[in-house]
Amino acid sequence: MQVLAGKLKGRKIEAPLGIRPVSQRLKKSCFDIITELVEAKTVLDLYAGSGALGIEALSQGAAQAVFVDKSKRSLKAVSNNLTGLKLKGQAKVYCKKSPLAVKYFYRKGSFFDIIFLDPPYSQGLLTKSLQLLESYDILARPGYLIGFCSKKDNYNKEYSKFFLILDRGYGQSRLLIYRKK
Repeated sequence: MQVLAGKLKGRKIEAPLGIRPVSQRLKKSCFDIITELVEAKTVLDLYAGSGALGIEALSQGAAQAVFVDKSKRSLKAVSNNLTGLKLKGQAKVYCKKSPLAVKYFYRKGSFFDIIFLDPPYSQGLLTKSLQLLESYDILARPGYLIGFCSKKDNYNKEYSKFFLILDRGYGQSRLLIYRKK
């Protein structure tokens, strides 16, 4: 894997064993759509894995990225990637399950301009995460939720606090972009 655009274009990203990183094609399509929204924003990479989404956002001008994953192996890869790319000063890393992290950020009064959700597919985690983010509102206004799921996964088009503005299929995956009301 590698960074696709921005100041770190072409740099390699380490991915830990046992994760399904977002495909380069899907990541490129996502950032082609949101590239103008990233500049000087704070992003949350909620199911960080390798950190590829948050790192791409930093490369394309995001001010800060927060990475959350429950796997210590994944977070070691994220930390290694951040160190190797000299991004430690713009990043924070948390070893927490996603629901606990969302509640933690809510209690702290933290808000994010863009939240990436790339959970393991076919486990209903995207829908659960969206429902959680509706209850524990940590999305800044106007903010965007960027979700990735299997084409077979179920999801809602609208919630009380955000609504679907883009739904595109890419092979067996789906890119969903929600915007805060």
